[in-house]
Amino acid sequence: MENTGDEIKRLQSCINDLISVLALPAIWSGSESSQIVGTLLDVLLAMLRLDFAYARLSDSSDGPPIEVVRLGHRQHPSVQPQQVGQALGRWLTGDQAASRFVVPDPAGEGEVSIASFSLGLQDQVGVLVAGSRRADFPTNIERLLLRVAANQAGIGLQEARRSGEQKRIGEALEQRVAERTAELTRANENLRLEIAERKRAEAQLRESEERWRDVFENNPTMYFVVDAAGTVMAVNPFGAEQLGYNVDELVGQPVLGVLYESDREAVQRNVAQCLKQIGQSMSWELRKVRKGGSVIWVRETARAVLRLNGPIVLIACEDITEQKRAEEALRQAQADLAHVTRVTTMGELTGSLAHEVNQPIAAAVTNANTCLRWLAGDAPNIEEARAAAMRIVKDGTRAAEIISRIRLLFKKGTPERELVDVNEVIREMTVLLRSEAMRYSISVRTELAADLPQVMGDRVQLQQVMMNLFMNSIDAMKDVDGTRELAIKSQRAENEQLMVSVSDTGVGLPAQQTDQIFNAFFTTKLHGTGMGLSISRSIVESHGGRLWAADNSPRGASFYLTLPTKVEAHE
Repeated sequence: MENTGDEIKRLQSCINDLISVLALPAIWSGSESSQIVGTLLDVLLAMLRLDFAYARLSDSSDGPPIEVVRLGHRQHPSVQPQQVGQALGRWLTGDQAASRFVVPDPAGEGEVSIASFSLGLQDQVGVLVAGSRRADFPTNIERLLLRVAANQAGIGLQEARRSGEQKRIGEALEQRVAERTAELTRANENLRLEIAERKRAEAQLRESEERWRDVFENNPTMYFVVDAAGTVMAVNPFGAEQLGYNVDELVGQPVLGVLYESDREAVQRNVAQCLKQIGQSMSWELRKVRKGGSVIWVRETARAVLRLNGPIVLIACEDITEQKRAEEALRQAQADLAHVTRVTTMGELTGSLAHEVNQPIAAAVTNANTCLRWLAGDAPNIEEARAAAMRIVKDGTRAAEIISRIRLLFKKGTPERELVDVNEVIREMTVLLRSEAMRYSISVRTELAADLPQVMGDRVQLQQVMMNLFMNSIDAMKDVDGTRELAIKSQRAENEQLMVSVSDTGVGLPAQQTDQIFNAFFTTKLHGTGMGLSISRSIVESHGGRLWAADNSPRGASFYLTLPTKVEAHE
C-alpha cells in the first residue's frame, strides 16, 4: 500500500508538471522568441532539478543563432551560453532523446547526463539540451516531459516567428504605403515647382554666362581656350594685350604661333597628356613670344574638359618673367661665389702648383741641355739627340696640360653641361694636388672602376667639388700622428647612379656637429670660410645627386657623393 501511495504521488506530480508544461503556450502568447526560451528553461530547471538547461534558436533572417542557458545553483555563474553551445556542439544536431549521453559538464566540473530535443521539425527552429548530474537522468517521465516541453516550445516559437513576420510585413507595408504617398506628394510638388525652377535656371544661366564673360574678359590673368587640334578658340583681352595682339588676331590661329620655338614640342606633349586625363590639372613653364619679338616666361596650368563638340583645353597663364630673372641672378651669384672659392683655394695652393708646373719645365731644360751635348760632339749622335728632343716635347706637353687645368679652374663663366668622365676629373685633381699631399707626407690611393659611365654635368663644377673634398681631407691629416692616407674610390651604385668616396685618416668629423658641416659659414678651421662644403653640396644637388659624410673607424672621415648616370641633372 505504501508503494502504491508513492506511485500515486509521483503520478500526480507528473500530471501537475505535464499540466504546467501544457499551460506554457498561454503564458507565451505575444512574447518574443528569446522570452519563450527563457521561460521554458526556467521552468524545466526548477521542475526537473537540472544542473543546466540550454537552447539554441536558428535565426529566420540568416543571422547568428540565439543561445540561452540557465544554470543550477551548483554551476559556475559566469559561464556564457556560447561556451556551453561550443562544448555541446556535437550533440546539437538532430533529435537524440532516444539515447542517454554522459559528457563533460560544460558549466562546471565532472560529468553530466544530457538529453537533446529538436524544437520544431528537423531542428528547423532550434534544439533543446537538458543536463543533470543524477545517474538516472533522464527517466522515462523526464523524457516525456522534455519531449512535450520541446514540442510546445517549438509550436510557440513557430507561432512567435509567424506573428513577428506578420508584424514585420505589416510594418513594411505601412512604410511602403507611407513612402509611396510621400513620393506622390513630392512628385506633385516637384511638378508644381518645375516651371518656376526652369525659369530660375534660365535666369541663372544667363547670369552665369555674363559673370564668366566678365571674369574672362576683365581678369588680369592670361587665359586661353584651345581645341584638341591646338587652335585658339578664345583668349581674353588681357592675355592678348600681354602678347602685343588684339583678340581677333589670335582666335582661330594655332597656339604654337605664340610659343618659343624650342618649347613647342614639350608643350604639345603636355597638352596631349591633358587630353588623355580629362578633368585633371597639369602645370608647366615655358616661354611665349610677343608680337614684337620679345620673350616672356609663363607658368601654364591647363585642364581638359569635355564639350558636346569634343574636348577643349582651358589654360591659365601666370607671368613669371621677373621670377626667372631673379633665379638667373641667384644662379649667377652662386656661380660667382663658387668661382671666388675656387680662386681662393688655388691661391692657397700656389706653392704646390708652382712645384707641380716646375717639374716638367725643369725636366725639359735638362733634356734640352742633353740634346745640345749630343749635337755638339765631334760626331753628333742624332738618335740620342732625337730621343732627348722627344722628351722635351713630352715634358712641355705635360706642363701645358697642368697649366690648362689650372686656367680652367680660374675661368669664370656660366655652367656648361656636357658628358663628363668622373674618373678623369679625379685623376686631374689628384695630379694638381699631388705636391700638396707630398708636402705633408700623405699617400694618395685611388681605386677607380673601369666601367664607370659618364655623367651629364659641368666639368669645372665637378672639379671644384673634388678639389674641395681632397683639400678637406689633406687639412684633416696635416697634424695627425701615424698613417696619413687619402683614398679615393669610384664605383657603380644602385638606381643608375655612380658613387665616389673620399676617405682619410685625419681628425674625423666634429663631435655632435656632423649635420652642420654642410651649412654655410660653418667651419672648424682657424682661417676657413665655411663655404667649401656648402658650395660642394649645392653643386652635387644641382646635378641631381647627394653629398654626405660619415666617421671612419678607428679615425678619420669619409665623404660620399652620388651622381645620376641616366637621368638629366637639375638646372
